[in-house]
Amino acid sequence: MRIGVDARPLSYQLTGIGVYLKHLLDEIQKIDHQNDYYLISNGPINYDLNNPRWSKIAGRLNRKLLSTLWMQINVPIIASKMNFDLFWGSRHHLPLLLSPGIKTVVTVHDVVNRLYPGTMALPNLFVERLLMKLSLKRSDAIIADSRSTAADIEGQFGLSAKKIDTIHLGTPIFPKEPECGTGQINDLPAKYFLFVGTLDPRKNFERIFKAFELLKPLSRRLHLVIVGGEGWKNRDFLGMVAKHPLKAQIRMPGYLPRNQLVAYYRNAICLMFPSLYEGFGFPILEAMSCGTPVITSNVSSMKEVAGSAALLVNPYDTGAISDAMNRLLGDEPLRRGLIKKGFKRAAEFSWKKCADETLKIINAV
Repeated sequence: MRIGVDARPLSYQLTGIGVYLKHLLDEIQKIDHQNDYYLISNGPINYDLNNPRWSKIAGRLNRKLLSTLWMQINVPIIASKMNFDLFWGSRHHLPLLLSPGIKTVVTVHDVVNRLYPGTMALPNLFVERLLMKLSLKRSDAIIADSRSTAADIEGQFGLSAKKIDTIHLGTPIFPKEPECGTGQINDLPAKYFLFVGTLDPRKNFERIFKAFELLKPLSRRLHLVIVGGEGWKNRDFLGMVAKHPLKAQIRMPGYLPRNQLVAYYRNAICLMFPSLYEGFGFPILEAMSCGTPVITSNVSSMKEVAGSAALLVNPYDTGAISDAMNRLLGDEPLRRGLIKKGFKRAAEFSWKKCADETLKIINAV
């Protein structure tokens, strides 16, 4: 079988979907020696091929904003020339002009465009709403990252549950020592809460800041470190940071490569991840795998991923968020218990299992 794969997330800085696709493809390369794979992107594909049956098809358009248009125009032509049997849309969309004879699978990581449209930039919202609906209708099978996301897809688009399969992702893998960049921690404060993720309104920064304020961080020498790319619709957030009375206690190193990010996890008091909505929530498992306690939300996929290995809070309750932070500051047995549970929980999420289940769906389609 000849399979085309949307590899655009591997052409840019690795964030959630890029981490998902890299780790999953690594495993599929190891176990599938029957199918031919063609990774397709509008620009250079930053990914190593180790399987002789795999190839890259990279365009020369580096502009991320035009990548969707490039895919819609070029992939149907490529698919026809290469005689694809199946196309896998790894990030919500399919090329809509594919030949009807080409089978399709699409992976949906979240339905933010339906549930929290106000947190998205208008161009992104327009593209997501248009292409996701049409792609789900065109697809032969749909993969969701979590049971929560699967239920959202079913509810928002009126699709049969029989068409949707839930496949949990694996725990993101960090470089091993000495590659993991322990020398990068020199500028970190001694005591800090950590947030990791793209900076957008869905991440609940206003309540995180207010919860941090309630801890009286100046007298306790506490800091808040926010790691992540700029995201979208974050003008209010950046203005809030610039004018915040505790801005000296807030540090924002921006996007970090994974060999540096691991050090930020390992030295944090805990990960703060009380997001309003997530399709999966990689930072939860990343923190747990690094021995870092986690505070996250009791809504959407986050409680499904965290299980009983994190402190779950109502993301709309600032007091509850602050109370959880305070507990982790003063209760060492609680910290040790969460760290132990976290290691065990992170180990339950396997990329090998994710690859096996993904291949099963691809081959069935």
